[in-house]
Amino acid sequence: MKGKNIYLLFSLALAISCHEPVEKKSSIVLGDSSTIVTENNSKYLQNQTADISPVSKKSSEGEISKMMTQIDSAHSVKKLEEQPSPAPIRGFTIKFAEGDVVFEGLSAHAININQDERSANSVSYVWDAGNLDEMVLDVKGLSEVKVEQRTFTRLSVDHGEEMIVLNDLGKFISPWFTLPTKTNRFISLSSNSHQFFSVDHKKIVNALDRELRKKHKSREDIKTWMGEIKRTQTYSDPPCKLIVASSQWRIMGMQDGKRIQKLIQFDIPL
Repeated sequence: MKGKNIYLLFSLALAISCHEPVEKKSSIVLGDSSTIVTENNSKYLQNQTADISPVSKKSSEGEISKMMTQIDSAHSVKKLEEQPSPAPIRGFTIKFAEGDVVFEGLSAHAININQDERSANSVSYVWDAGNLDEMVLDVKGLSEVKVEQRTFTRLSVDHGEEMIVLNDLGKFISPWFTLPTKTNRFISLSSNSHQFFSVDHKKIVNALDRELRKKHKSREDIKTWMGEIKRTQTYSDPPCKLIVASSQWRIMGMQDGKRIQKLIQFDIPL
């Protein structure tokens, strides 16, 4: 079943690349049925076979991630529609002068103890607990509300209970995604939206080698770690893992005829 899913995703990516480009948007609109590829859309279910090579795989990763995010978004929209009168949520609350933003089940603390949410348009926090993926958030006090989210990811290699973050490969910043909504309630991105740079086997090997030497690992340990990534060709291959280092939400709306915009960031300690 997994092999069939991978084949379908690559076929969809190839079909998309064969069509004329569409008009660019400032962000990717989640839940827009006109951009969601489904198994019932015959337009994309043509009998075409992509070359499953490392080069083709790297070039397809971005499109596959976008498609998976759009599919998850459709599920989020359905979840929101099935809640006729959702109950108030509880969690981390940011009290701006113009209204509140509530993140369900989340706990965090301010980076700057002198930060004043009442007057600030941009606020930052350190994540303490709670699941950021597919998290529900409410926006209160604004009308015509739109919420966008983007993530900052790093790449790690896991072996046993140890994780090595490949800092030399940098931090990837995703595009802004417009979150699905109903009555000012939104659902955050899922793990399928996480992306990274197109890196090959050589880049992963070199980055891991540098990190291991920084940690003064023995030759035997380095050999063991290198054996773990012997067949790793890109960031989506095990034992590589994407780690969200930060997540941002951009809140936009209206109040008394005035346009309001707020930026909220949570940093996740590695």
